[in-house]
Amino acid sequence: MQNTFKNLILALFSLVGARLIVMYYFPLTDSTEARYANTALMMAKLNDWISPYYDYGVPFWGKPPLSFWAEALSYKFLGISDFTPRLPSLFISLATAWLMYHFVKTLTNTKSALWSVVIYFGMLLSFQLSGAVLTDPFLAFSTTLSLVAFMLFTLKGKRSWGYLFFIGLGLGLLAKGPLALVIIGGILFLWMLPSIKTRFAQLGQLPWIKGTLLMVCISLPWYILAEMKTPGFLNYFIIGEHFGRFLDAGWHGDKYGYVHKNPHGAIWLMWLAASLPWGLSAFFFGYQSLHQHTQKEVFFKLFKDPILCLLIIWALFLVLFFTLASNVIWTYVLPSLPAFAILLALLLNQNEGSLIQKYPKVIAVNIYLVPVVSLIGLVIVAWFPNLVMSEKYLIASYRHHASSQEPIYFLEKKSFSSMYYMNEPIQTTSLEAFNDLNLSNESHYFVVMNKGDEKHITQPIDLHKVYSSKSYVLYEVKNTFLNIEK
Repeated sequence: MQNTFKNLILALFSLVGARLIVMYYFPLTDSTEARYANTALMMAKLNDWISPYYDYGVPFWGKPPLSFWAEALSYKFLGISDFTPRLPSLFISLATAWLMYHFVKTLTNTKSALWSVVIYFGMLLSFQLSGAVLTDPFLAFSTTLSLVAFMLFTLKGKRSWGYLFFIGLGLGLLAKGPLALVIIGGILFLWMLPSIKTRFAQLGQLPWIKGTLLMVCISLPWYILAEMKTPGFLNYFIIGEHFGRFLDAGWHGDKYGYVHKNPHGAIWLMWLAASLPWGLSAFFFGYQSLHQHTQKEVFFKLFKDPILCLLIIWALFLVLFFTLASNVIWTYVLPSLPAFAILLALLLNQNEGSLIQKYPKVIAVNIYLVPVVSLIGLVIVAWFPNLVMSEKYLIASYRHHASSQEPIYFLEKKSFSSMYYMNEPIQTTSLEAFNDLNLSNESHYFVVMNKGDEKHITQPIDLHKVYSSKSYVLYEVKNTFLNIEK
């Protein structure tokens, strides 16, 4: 691939275009994406902009509202679809890319700036989350805004960038909570260590009093209102989500998900997977570029250059921070990927882009691998929808067969995607209640149960299989009467 602006723009449009196609056609999947989409949809329907809801009447204390606000507004303007709640993640990811572009262009040149954006969108995790209904893209934007603003503040001295640093912190508190402060604070603390006196003085130039007040005005009102409306929120969210989740591998306080038990250090493998294919290639390119320099020279440059030092710490901080945690998932590393993309872009474009000119095929594969594989995956799912955990087609099958709006019941539990695609409260029944049906009256309804649960049905009722998804089976039931204890 020739190192031209035309090819870089084409690559960027190809990446974004492929993501738009997948966003539009891929069904919302369980559990996380469908859960967050349904939470935002309930916010839009109820016009309740303070409390996100996990289910009708059940507040969701697991995340702050910034992403839900954006998705609920998207519903207001665009209506209900798979694409609607995903669009805000794409917009906020493009905003993150613009911050990267502006910073690298200020630091070097336009070509390097474009490369940083192409690399960022071409990594597996950032490509996937740029069109997924999750909170992580909003956290990544917030931390990128704060750190880019700080670096530009130190380079230019403009007070506006200093205020943007605190605006990023305020938005981070609304995107993911105190974790945003931990990330920014931890990165800047480690950054100061090589030259404490000089770098502490640089930090001291920030407008701390007015900036902190700005951060508090952005974030604190919602926390107060949320606690007043649903008491207990602060204890669960601050203590449970930010301490119990990470420090206790057997934490059982999670109200909404489940504990992810992984070996210590698993976050490093997750980072490697998240950064594919560029993460693996970076080792090769780094060796090719740095093998002529001694370790002492490299370390000295890191020690002396405050911008390079900050970028490296930013790229590594989250994997270091979560190394001893076992309750982790790969989405946690997303805020580190902008820094990695910037560093790799600077590396590839040094010496007038000699590495790019020397390895054009490797570069081309890295750019197009993730979008091409994603499009192939979309075609496969279109042919075999049961490969993904989504009840989109099960609910569509129910609507097709329910000629007179016959009710549908879920046995034992309901999935988040079924809640989203039904777009109305779903009734559930226990296995015991289902087996105690009164069969004396005629009735016609549908029931959804986990695969294999039909063997536990003891009543001699006529179950007609209508549709089978990856996890559930939809049955039509006739000539029975359902007596459910709600």
